[in-house]
Amino acid sequence: MLRWASYPFVRITLGFIAGILLYFSFGEQLGHGLWMLAFSFLAFILAAILSRKYKTAFATDVAGMAGLLTFLALGYSATHANIELNQPQHLAHLPTPSTHYKGVVSDYVLQKPGYQRTVLQVEQVRVNGKWQAATGKVQLSVPHDSERAYEVSYGDVLLVRGAPQEVAPPLNPGQFNYKAFLANKNIHHQHYLRPLQYQQISSSPPNPILYHSILLRRQMDNILREGVGEKREYAISSALILGVKDELDNSIRQAYADTGTMHVLAVSGLHVGLVYGVLMFLLARIGSTDRQRWLGAILMLGVLWLYAFITGLSPSVMRAVLMFSLVTVGIALRRRTVVYNTIAFAALVLLYINPFNLLEVGFQLSFLAVLGIVYLQPRLSRIWEIPNRALNWLWLSLTVSVAAQVATTPLSLYYFHQFPVYFWVANILVVPAATLVLWSGMAALAFSWVPGLGWLLFQVHFWLIWAMNAFNLWVQRWPQAIITGVDISAWQTWLLYLLLFVFILFLALKKLRYLSIAVGLVAILSVQQVWKEMQQRQQRQLVVYSVRSGTSIGLVQGQQAMLVADSAFLQNQQSYTFNVQPHLWQSGVAAPTQVSFASPAAPAVLLPDSNQLLVWQGQRWLILSKPPKLQPKPGFAVDYVLLRQNVRVKPERLQQYTFSKLILDGSSAPWYRQRLHQQLDTLGIPYYDVAESGAFELEL
Repeated sequence: MLRWASYPFVRITLGFIAGILLYFSFGEQLGHGLWMLAFSFLAFILAAILSRKYKTAFATDVAGMAGLLTFLALGYSATHANIELNQPQHLAHLPTPSTHYKGVVSDYVLQKPGYQRTVLQVEQVRVNGKWQAATGKVQLSVPHDSERAYEVSYGDVLLVRGAPQEVAPPLNPGQFNYKAFLANKNIHHQHYLRPLQYQQISSSPPNPILYHSILLRRQMDNILREGVGEKREYAISSALILGVKDELDNSIRQAYADTGTMHVLAVSGLHVGLVYGVLMFLLARIGSTDRQRWLGAILMLGVLWLYAFITGLSPSVMRAVLMFSLVTVGIALRRRTVVYNTIAFAALVLLYINPFNLLEVGFQLSFLAVLGIVYLQPRLSRIWEIPNRALNWLWLSLTVSVAAQVATTPLSLYYFHQFPVYFWVANILVVPAATLVLWSGMAALAFSWVPGLGWLLFQVHFWLIWAMNAFNLWVQRWPQAIITGVDISAWQTWLLYLLLFVFILFLALKKLRYLSIAVGLVAILSVQQVWKEMQQRQQRQLVVYSVRSGTSIGLVQGQQAMLVADSAFLQNQQSYTFNVQPHLWQSGVAAPTQVSFASPAAPAVLLPDSNQLLVWQGQRWLILSKPPKLQPKPGFAVDYVLLRQNVRVKPERLQQYTFSKLILDGSSAPWYRQRLHQQLDTLGIPYYDVAESGAFELEL
């Protein structure tokens, strides 16, 4: 039986998380939560007084429950207070769009091809010719068309002309919900700026510590860029040491993702743990007097927070540094700390600062990985006792990797829909290699000013990265290196974690009832999957996807699909992965057949005027990409007409055809579609614009 007395912070944090989830479930239906917090706190004070007076187990339990309810109410009210959209002066509540707005750059500046992206904290807006105070965050995309490394910097106060737009929801089924992702960061607007549409008027960093941290990280990044030289190796070096992933190309990202080693490219708990582990090894040789112990702890804390400062005080590093700092202080105090309390306290602090951390994928995966390593790794390592030190070190590395993977697999399947088969092989070598890359890079940065020595250290650093990349690319080419297309629901994810928890209970307590529960959960998951596949085999669907500057039509029948698209889309793998692939995976289609409109394999007839007539499953679609020159015969009817590529056609001419609705796809320019909207509205022709309303889905 679990004894809660030793885990006070675990109980408190779980109560706080319950309050956050309560707010996410009911929103403002329960108010801002202050009345709930006041009531539960008063109930806790009263229960605590009564428990001290009567000293019974029941009174103590009541006081404990009241305390947990207080933290639940605190989580609820903290979440409400953190949502900027609740403020009356927020941008979302403006009666009319602004003509200008002013704010300060409050986030890192990310390099993108041709532009840079950051976040502007709005301070004032100009509405109806008058300036007024306002709040809200705007994601800015600034064109990068000068020789300067950064067009804007953290702390710049900008004057912007125009009005920001609300972030658009996902336009395709199953597509990543970028609107919700930004909303979790209190960002509800974005603005794609043109040159000369903004002006820097001053500099006022909201956080001076973060400002100097970013400046230092930029200086370190410039030294790495010059010292490493080659673009691919420099990109890995900057990502692994400083957390700057702007220069990583998609092929190398994919290689690390396919081998299950992507975590080494994001400065996180792993990197802080590597720094902590080496320091602990060095400090273990120092004496154990109180003074020496505290000097070691101060040195450890100084190095950890210096590393966080160098890496730009990113949230992932702050999580780990906070956790290891608590462990360090506990060791200095000679307190026998329970590691679960340390983890829970770190989570509580981070969630109190920003309750939306709970919805961050990185936050969820990092804490699950730590819990997996803390609980599972010691038990896995005891399965095989190896006397040889080198082999034992490899075995311990393997058990750490397996423990972290087991704890994070259900969530990884839910978010990323793939499973790296050879993660255990890759991590055995990549994690130690990343350790050497990290320390060689830090040494190269520290001694870059020393002639000869700095060059030598950068050479060692470069070849370590080259070898690590070569190994990952090699493993990526192994047969069946990755299982893709896995699609599970949030409910199935919870069931998988419940199954894992129950199975662990069975192994720990050796009670048959837990195994019976596990078998029952497997049966539920199996029935769900069978039912899902039965539905997928009966589906027939035609989808016109919303893709920028392109046309893509999905013809789904059962668990097979054909994708009919233009050549521009077929050559853009990134657009397919982002816009189309999630829906096909949801439909049980692993790899669709991709054909162009001109391909003989496409179910389309080429008409004499170079347009096409698509015929599939009883549907007839007239696809116009050229001015129509054929006069339809009497009685000729199609189900839909699709206009592509800014086709020159008068809406009056379309009235000659018999169809149920006109479809506009993303291959036509915005000006063309807007002009056509007005003409179609005037003539009363029904239409659907996938670029504005999202993918057109037709169930057959």
